[in-house]
Amino acid sequence: MLSADRTLRMKMGPRRAMFAGTAAVGFTLYRGSISAVCTDGTLVPAGSTDTPSPIAAILGIARHQQINTTNFPGVGAFVGSVTPVECETGCFALPFVETAPTWANKGQPVYAVDDESVSLTETPSGGTARLQVGTFAGLDADGTAYTEI
Repeated sequence: MLSADRTLRMKMGPRRAMFAGTAAVGFTLYRGSISAVCTDGTLVPAGSTDTPSPIAAILGIARHQQINTTNFPGVGAFVGSVTPVECETGCFALPFVETAPTWANKGQPVYAVDDESVSLTETPSGGTARLQVGTFAGLDADGTAYTEI
């Protein structure tokens, strides 16, 4: 799980609509995190457990940090549940775990392992099913894998 903001490489293409939600109580979203939307419309980092309502889908990549925990000592626009977090969709260089994709995987579903990494495996051995983030888009000239969300 992410513990700080990050910047992701992104392939430019047609812009798509962004959707937003507020961070669920007890959760922090970091800029660059894979964000999931719960059935109540609140957002949590992908891979979270003990969410306020069941996770429905992956919304996209968080555009800014939002802290909605009771133990954070500060105040401001990015603290609490007031400011919605917009989530981008597009083609992002998300790190793969378990197995690195190849061109043979182009178009295959990609699943969220947590809020920072993805996998081609939907259900790991002995684990629970993961949410689909998008599809494997391809490899850059330097071998960087890209996922279309």
